[in-house]
Amino acid sequence: MTDHARARMAGRGSILQDDASERFGVLVGWTSQDLGSRMMLSVQTHERDTWAHKDAPAVTRIMMTKSQAAVLANYLIRASGSTPPPRKRGWLASLFG
Repeated sequence: MTDHARARMAGRGSILQDDASERFGVLVGWTSQDLGSRMMLSVQTHERDTWAHKDAPAVTRIMMTKSQAAVLANYLIRASGSTPPPRKRGWLASLFG
């Protein structure tokens, strides 16, 4: 957690409170769609009010390049404390290794 995030939490008393420019919720699902050189990530979230009223989750669709998707995936793996999967050996290395 960054110092900025800690300061915001301390000043508010709860991370679930938000101002006009930010929304806070929980991730409840996601899907992706391959669009050739790009992809679309659909993220489903619930905020406190939608969860309490049993409304459908909010859906946000994010268009990105596959390179951006790989960078995001790597960031999330590392941020979660997991280790990335081992790199696949190339065909040349497998011949001589």
